[in-house]
Amino acid sequence: MKCYDLVKVIKDNYTKNNVHIGDVGRISEAWIINNCFTVAFDTGNDDDFYNFCEIKIEDLELVEEGWGREKILLEELPKNDPRWWCKVEDGFIINLNGDKKNKIPYDYNS
Repeated sequence: MKCYDLVKVIKDNYTKNNVHIGDVGRISEAWIINNCFTVAFDTGNDDDFYNFCEIKIEDLELVEEGWGREKILLEELPKNDPRWWCKVEDGFIINLNGDKKNKIPYDYNS
């Protein structure tokens, strides 16, 4: 999963933020903080368009890939340094140079 992907909440841990199991939103930021993506959910309200909520990666399921590509995402991150910017792909942490940064599959809770 990455920025701009459409995702579905698969655990009901966010009801206090008015986000429920089965809700679909779009990842709105390129970075992961505390094992969470920031996800924007359409409220259907003209005055307050989106409800933003930090959702744990393990509580999300990919619905549809978004339009975010690595070049676009890299431009949104500070310093644009491909040596430190990483993504999780097939369970491994990989930087934009293609270097695997771990030898075992990534544990989101580690």
